[in-house]
Amino acid sequence: MKIILFITILFCCISVHSQNWNYGIEVGYTNNKLQTKKLSSKHQSGFKIGGIIDYNFRSNILIETGIAYERKGGILEGNNIASQKIYKIEASHIDYIGIPVSVGYKMSIMDKILFIPQIGWFLNIGVKGSGLLFGVDSYDQPYTMGIDIFSTPSISQYRPFNRIDTGPIFCLNIQYKKVRLKCSYELGINSVHSVYGSPENRTVGVSIAYIF
Repeated sequence: MKIILFITILFCCISVHSQNWNYGIEVGYTNNKLQTKKLSSKHQSGFKIGGIIDYNFRSNILIETGIAYERKGGILEGNNIASQKIYKIEASHIDYIGIPVSVGYKMSIMDKILFIPQIGWFLNIGVKGSGLLFGVDSYDQPYTMGIDIFSTPSISQYRPFNRIDTGPIFCLNIQYKKVRLKCSYELGINSVHSVYGSPENRTVGVSIAYIF
């Protein structure tokens, strides 16, 4: 009962001090790198599509969340990776369902133009992915193998990626009327692979949203 009472009071306070809800759709471009000091890494392009929900307060503070389908990727290169004579891993598609939560502040810089910096946290859950693995077999012959990013195939050289990607997110927005341009940076702090250099996702994104 105490928990129910607390939640009721909290929502009453939010209702009193809030102005409104805003809903929107968002599409954009992502550029991801599997950051690791142990292996060479290259960027991979992707995309993002989803919906956002803003809760606006009279103090110009907003809380934003939503859900998005986000494609990341990356290329790892090295010598004898995981002691398996693997020299390259190309994760061309790493697809996530992402849920960010952030706090922002709306600043009016011109008539009908808002500048909105945001900081928050994101949680990405891997749903599917594919790529290629390059190596040398026991006869010193090069081979290329297709891989399923989040599943373990029967071939022993490959190990699946971690489905959980999480960390802080930083955003800068420019909004004109109902159109919002967003630049974001996701700083993954969770290793997405414990064997292949323990890389972490670093994602730069540019997107456009329409606020209803």
